[in-house]
Amino acid sequence: MPNGLGVGGLQVDPGVGGGTAVWSGANLPTQSVAGGRTTVNIKQTQQTALLSWQTFNVGRQTTLKFDQRAGGANTNKWIAYNKVNDPSGAPSQILGSIQAPGQVYVINRNGIIFGAGSQVNAATLVASSLPINENLIERGLLNNPDAQFLFSGLAIPAGANGTPAFTPEPPNPAIGRYGDVIVQPGATITSPTNEAKVGGRVMLVGPNVKNGGTIRTPDGQTILAAGLQVGIDAHSSADPSLRGLDVFVGAVEDGIVPRYAGTVTNNGLIEIMRGNATLAGREVNQNGAIESSTSVSLNGRIDLQANYGAITNTGYDATNPASGAPFLFQNSGTVRFGKGSVTRVLPEYHSAETVNGLELALRSQINVTGRAIHLGRDASIHAPSGDVSLRAGEWRIIGLGGSNPTNRFLQSVGQVYLDANSLIDVAGTVDVSVPVTQNILSLELRGAEFANSPLQRAGILRGASVNVDIRNSG
Repeated sequence: MPNGLGVGGLQVDPGVGGGTAVWSGANLPTQSVAGGRTTVNIKQTQQTALLSWQTFNVGRQTTLKFDQRAGGANTNKWIAYNKVNDPSGAPSQILGSIQAPGQVYVINRNGIIFGAGSQVNAATLVASSLPINENLIERGLLNNPDAQFLFSGLAIPAGANGTPAFTPEPPNPAIGRYGDVIVQPGATITSPTNEAKVGGRVMLVGPNVKNGGTIRTPDGQTILAAGLQVGIDAHSSADPSLRGLDVFVGAVEDGIVPRYAGTVTNNGLIEIMRGNATLAGREVNQNGAIESSTSVSLNGRIDLQANYGAITNTGYDATNPASGAPFLFQNSGTVRFGKGSVTRVLPEYHSAETVNGLELALRSQINVTGRAIHLGRDASIHAPSGDVSLRAGEWRIIGLGGSNPTNRFLQSVGQVYLDANSLIDVAGTVDVSVPVTQNILSLELRGAEFANSPLQRAGILRGASVNVDIRNSG
């Protein structure tokens, strides 16, 4: 794999400058070489940069830096969209390093591979082999009154609220299908917490998505979504247990290539301390480790959802929360916890924060949804003093074709199977140090306190303040 700029490496689309390809919102890339390592720098000049590449391959001795410092305090809102059109049909290979203080999107219909030893550090990384809906780039990714899918390999009709139709670029004829997104063992993707203690996001989208490396999004969100259509929506602020996006997988078949899409697999480590991990597709295979934590003020949450076939909610009104979600699921699939897999949200025992009262503000959550849920041998789910929900069933849409359709999840047909030595543990926390003062109650003695001691109502104890150890009795 070549390092730096040039054929087979980071090669700008030859149509740039000739009017057939877009390069806007950023200067053309420059490179320097020092100590045997090549650094490619892209200086962004506008909040949204649209960059066209023929190949987007980061060599093992290459560091690609997106200079988004012009965003100042809003750097984390600056976005660089990197669209790749490699006529050879080859996927993008990230073998070196990518660094960005803001958001980086990589879109390559041939697929994207993060190779062993690669390191990505960005406030937000989105890697998709599905075409991105250009209507939502122009309007704002969450400004979606017509509930269109953000990523789609299928055509989307125009909406009643003025959103134009979207026709995606078809798969490369060289491979005949959209490629997959793969994080290989030894790769590391990190979206760090910023100075305001706000986490970032890593979102991997494709027909099939596989993680064998390490993904870290402390205080943020990791999303792995597999299908031919993927929609997103901001999670309701009425439910603070998830501070991020809801994910909706739509179609998983295109009528051309049979049943090739919809599988999410985690064989590696996903670490989302005080954050959320959402894995969504027709089949969700959790064979590795997904770890989160819950602090005094922020909970950890893990969502494994084999829900798909989502369609636009024709009754959706972005200004009316009562109208429901923008998309409605029609189908449910299978969630598998592989042999020896670990899925857990643990309390932050060593946190310096103090508890207000005896309970945490938000409880840990692990939510699993599918038609069939299977915990393999020695698989474990841990959420001490938390909530674990395993819902097996199927979706039913009521009022399809009407002005206000809804969907319900029926659990009369699903199955949950626990293999030998599998474990679900929500037992309370032990060996936790708390201030002894939580057992001491201070009160001032008045009339009510002397209800059973009438001779003391006018005695010397009236009006006195006393401390009571609630552990004592008798």
